[in-house]
Amino acid sequence: MTRSRRAPRLTAALLIVAIAAAAWRVPSKGVVEFSAPPHGWGPTTASSSTEPPTLIDLPMPTPSAHASSIAILGSGSLRIAWFGGAREGSSDVAIWMAEVDPVSSTVGAHWPALGRETLAASVHRVVRMVGNPVVWADGDDRLNLWVVSVSYGGWSGSSVNWLQSGDGGRTWSGARRLVMSPLFNLSTLVRSQPVAMTDGSVGLGAYHEFIHKWGLWVRVGVDGRVLDTRTMRPDTGNWLQPSIAPLSSARAVAALRCTTSSIGAVGLVRTADGGESWDSEGSTTIPNPNSGLALIRLADGSLLIAANPLPTGRSTLQLFRSHDKGATWAPSRVIDTSANPADEFSYPCLVESRSGTIHLSYTRLRKGIRLLSFGRAWLDAEGTP
Repeated sequence: MTRSRRAPRLTAALLIVAIAAAAWRVPSKGVVEFSAPPHGWGPTTASSSTEPPTLIDLPMPTPSAHASSIAILGSGSLRIAWFGGAREGSSDVAIWMAEVDPVSSTVGAHWPALGRETLAASVHRVVRMVGNPVVWADGDDRLNLWVVSVSYGGWSGSSVNWLQSGDGGRTWSGARRLVMSPLFNLSTLVRSQPVAMTDGSVGLGAYHEFIHKWGLWVRVGVDGRVLDTRTMRPDTGNWLQPSIAPLSSARAVAALRCTTSSIGAVGLVRTADGGESWDSEGSTTIPNPNSGLALIRLADGSLLIAANPLPTGRSTLQLFRSHDKGATWAPSRVIDTSANPADEFSYPCLVESRSGTIHLSYTRLRKGIRLLSFGRAWLDAEGTP
């Protein structure tokens, strides 16, 4: 066969693979509902306290730190994970973890929880870099860690791995790679906090980053197997890092990061069937300069987003609140800001404790991780931290 004949066939084959990758999903075994939060689905009365938030700057054992995630243990103690090293993508980057007592606002300890060499030995594959840890504590207080790894190339060549710890993140089980794509299981990442399901599985907001970018709803079983995957796309354009907030046992809304400059705003999708399908709601009025965000449903029924509401850059981190399930958004507290457009306050993570305390962690200047803890009533008071 001549080269001229092979080229069209190769192009057609690649096109078929790309279409298959976009359409592929793990078959579902029926609708599974979202688990109710500890306070139930009905709104609760917000605390009347408007005290300013407590602020903790976590230890900085490495020159660079990024992409934090928060888990709340049954005792109320926090485990905060991030990746740190000389710089993003360097060979010395590891997943770091700190334990925080939110009552005394103190950091008890911090340690390197997972390095690339340890992960490589566990999955029996080359691991060139690690990043984007997501931590979550299940009902038995086991700490779950989903972490992105790259064997070759950049983040678009990544895979997701799952590990568990029974001792608060000191030691970990053998890692399992999640199969979320038919294209050599590459170009899938995680970033946002998971949500619990009624059958014991966990819903992850993942995303695909090779050529075209879109969000993924991924439901993972208790043994780490992928049970279901669904595409999440707010509109035309490219979208990443869906952050999911259940509204009821069947309904949820997800906010996504926008990488298309002509859109430049946070996007929304919704489900009315426990994640089986996601319908586009287009973009919001919250600007998004291709930057990570976080979304949660608070115990009073309102929604809270942390984002960088700028045309470009990440020099302001601000909260936005919705009292109508995401139909409209009102500006709330400015968390951190700088007149220098090169400064960065980014990649927020939001969780709410059983007591109603909201914990917000974020990357500060790419050098460290900051944690703020505050009550819901503080969101409605005037002023900034």
